[in-house]
Amino acid sequence: MPVGITTSGTLSSAAPSIIADARIVREFDGVWQRTCEMKKLSKGTGLAWQEFTLQQIEGADITEQTINENPQQYTGVLQSSIPQMSQIMIEVTDRTMEKIASVVTSKFGSLAGNAMKRKKDEDYLTLFSGFRTTASPGTGQPLSFGHITAAVANALGNVTEGATGEIVAVLHQFQIKDVQDEILSGIGTYTVPTGMTEDFFKRGFSGTIANANVYTDNNITITATPDAFGAVHARMGVIAVQGAALKTEMRRMPDHGGGSDQMFITDDYSFVERTSAGTQAWCYLIRSDATAPTS
Repeated sequence: MPVGITTSGTLSSAAPSIIADARIVREFDGVWQRTCEMKKLSKGTGLAWQEFTLQQIEGADITEQTINENPQQYTGVLQSSIPQMSQIMIEVTDRTMEKIASVVTSKFGSLAGNAMKRKKDEDYLTLFSGFRTTASPGTGQPLSFGHITAAVANALGNVTEGATGEIVAVLHQFQIKDVQDEILSGIGTYTVPTGMTEDFFKRGFSGTIANANVYTDNNITITATPDAFGAVHARMGVIAVQGAALKTEMRRMPDHGGGSDQMFITDDYSFVERTSAGTQAWCYLIRSDATAPTS
């Protein structure tokens, strides 16, 4: 016969296991809704969103004796983008819903929605690798203030057609850290002067650089190098085309595993770099070192 004090460990096999709470792995909110120009493909207008850009025409000097026989011709460039469908499908059996803690199953829908939002942001970020490399520091090189200002200048002052409106810089946090370090270099333990350097020192990086609004997007993939593909572009330089609206549908499957429910989340969209007269003019790749900082 066992002797001694009965403790919780003595009867551990009889203790019920209760999941007190549950959480979803945190997602980084995508930025494309704040950095792209939004277009909606209306019903009954075909598969493609299309935009026609009229080319410039030229004026000529004349006198009273001039007979102008140099007519200017209207020409242009057609650009189009066809939204593509993306879908997430989830199936959960009745047995799972009955046996798993409700604090866990209550997160299922949000998890699927987050996955679709991340997919959309990643598709936007995929565009960056095709942007112009005029202001890109290159593989293994740290990002600096000058690279961003150069990209902004190229977007605004492009000889084909300068951008108008907001300029954005979409960067991974590790890239932003390099810019922050550049601003803070040399401060050490000395008195920090007021102004931009003080803001960087107290709050870390935020705000704008050379009139580019800076957005952190940690959905940017870090390569094995390690590098990150950020970008500086005019908002007008990237079009987010929405086809059919996002929809969620359920389907009952009584013959699957004793009964199950299937959920489908479907979206229809595309991202396209807008060109000026057929030329890439407003979007610049920022490929730079993305080594995890240690100090």
